[in-house]
Amino acid sequence: MKFIHCADLHLDSKMESIFPTNLAKVRKREILDTFKRMIDYACENDVKAILISGDMFDTSKVQARTKEYIIDLINEHKNIDFLYLCGNHDENNFVKTLDVVPSNLLTFTDNWGSYRYDDIVITGVELNSVNNKVIYTTLDLNENDVNIVMLHGQESMYDTKMDADIINLKALENKHIDYLALGHIHSYKVERLDKRGKYVYSGCLEGRGFDECGEKGFVLVEVENKKVKHTFVPFANRRLHEENVDITGLESLRSLEKAITDKTNSINPDDLVKVNLVGTYTTNTKKDILRFNQLLENKFFFGRVKDKTTIKINIDDYKNDISLTGEFIRTALQSDESEELKGDIITLGLRALRGEDLE
Repeated sequence: MKFIHCADLHLDSKMESIFPTNLAKVRKREILDTFKRMIDYACENDVKAILISGDMFDTSKVQARTKEYIIDLINEHKNIDFLYLCGNHDENNFVKTLDVVPSNLLTFTDNWGSYRYDDIVITGVELNSVNNKVIYTTLDLNENDVNIVMLHGQESMYDTKMDADIINLKALENKHIDYLALGHIHSYKVERLDKRGKYVYSGCLEGRGFDECGEKGFVLVEVENKKVKHTFVPFANRRLHEENVDITGLESLRSLEKAITDKTNSINPDDLVKVNLVGTYTTNTKKDILRFNQLLENKFFFGRVKDKTTIKINIDDYKNDISLTGEFIRTALQSDESEELKGDIITLGLRALRGEDLE
């Protein structure tokens, strides 16, 4: 029997703070489309149920059309069960707002609940600040079943007095768990829970920002003869990449441009790319961030350059320089501004002194 384990879909995310408005809208639609494609994959591969381990939505406020679209998808696929466990982002369960809940949309509460598929039992609970202190003692699983447990939270190896979304892995050891299907961490991760089982974070289906780079997708869980195996399935429509380009020793505009191009040549043009310029530069370095941004924008679905370099100046070289450039650099270096701001001031000032366009 096959199951899909996914989490952290964050449907209806607002991404205008990361991308221009037009691209943010495209990415919002693409994330919803990836969820639909995953359901199509489930149909094509005889998947019995899709386990959503929290954060289906980004906030408790879900657009009516998004909610309607999700419910229509679920109703169209009665042969697949959707086991939905709320996370910290969608703790106000949207199911409670439905007039009619699809029969194949199965949910959990703040007490352990289970759904049986022959000798496979899927058990889950939605964490809060009260039940997190007692759930570990109330989990009762039959060792003769294949036990899949769903939770949403941050892994920990000890008990805490704090957040509701902390999962004490130590307290789940030797509970007859074969596969612990987790959500909350946005990258795929698998570790041994105990001698019997493993705990797995599926990661998110699509990266939404540059803190979510790399392969994204879901986990295909297959149970045969009471043996559980799982496979990570990369499934994102686009990947996000963050690359560092060290410009130390480079001075000409073309050499910097070539360094950026060489670093990003192997990346799919349909992806999203952030390049961090790092290292040091001198007063002779010809940086043009607007030009570099345009280079990436023309090459990829989305591209951005972030200047994280620091200027390298030997003040002794300008101690006796009576030119306007020397006077300007001495004044800037002796100011009370931060080193980063001094570098920005000197860079812009030197460009102005050379008659370059500052826009």
